[in-house]
Amino acid sequence: MRDSYSQAVKKSRAYLSLTLDLKEPVEIEEFAKVFAGLSGMFDDFLKAEHPEMRGTANLYVREVRRGSIIADLVPTIPDMVGYMDNVLVVLGFGALFSKRVRGFVTGQWMDKATKSQLDHVTNAITAVATDPTGSAKLETIVLREDGEKRELIASFTSQEARSAVQTIEDQRRSLDTKEGVDEPRVLLLFERPAKSVSGTGKRTGEAAVIEKISTKPLPVIYASDMAQRSIKQAFQDENVFKLGFVVDVNVERRNGRPVAYRVINLHQVIELPDGE
Repeated sequence: MRDSYSQAVKKSRAYLSLTLDLKEPVEIEEFAKVFAGLSGMFDDFLKAEHPEMRGTANLYVREVRRGSIIADLVPTIPDMVGYMDNVLVVLGFGALFSKRVRGFVTGQWMDKATKSQLDHVTNAITAVATDPTGSAKLETIVLREDGEKRELIASFTSQEARSAVQTIEDQRRSLDTKEGVDEPRVLLLFERPAKSVSGTGKRTGEAAVIEKISTKPLPVIYASDMAQRSIKQAFQDENVFKLGFVVDVNVERRNGRPVAYRVINLHQVIELPDGE
């Protein structure tokens, strides 16, 4: 059973507080995205920085008043060693959030970002980005014996949030241009073969058609030395234009369109019927 807010705070003794100051009413969907984004960012942080810990972050809407929403993100980590560990996790995540958002605001891309990580940041700031003149701030709160210690770690305006979203979209498009999709057991037909063996990962000068993906011949790249040697052996023994190759490929795409085939594995060489 999930702890109440007071129980969660008492156990954690360190948490984050997000304040949204918005001019316009926020849609429920966008409001939920903020929470989903923060939770996703926290999960990513734990996996990267504290893989030995298993936990999550519970979000509590503490206060709603005209033009302002205050929500607290309280970590729940059952195997936390002690109080200082929890404080370090909260402060570490706060620093990460500040760095991520500020970096995107200033046009900097996130190193080795995945689409899901970009989605999490976008969701966390989307309510502010869609407001005409809103703002947000994130604070860390540590409960100590001598009282509560509160520290502002990040703040941004609607204009800054929109700049960050634009940067994220630019990086997402860059990922799309390089994204590869695995296609298992597809039939590859050579249009321009070559008998020479090149290094794996390099352009070969060969072109092939995989009709399931595109009727246009595309460059062939070998991602596996074994697959390359097996295919080249078939070139020596048979007329390559009478053969089909059942392969696993990774399809390199640019702007969503296939531009090259990376051959990962060869399953079978088959003879094509006459007229193919």
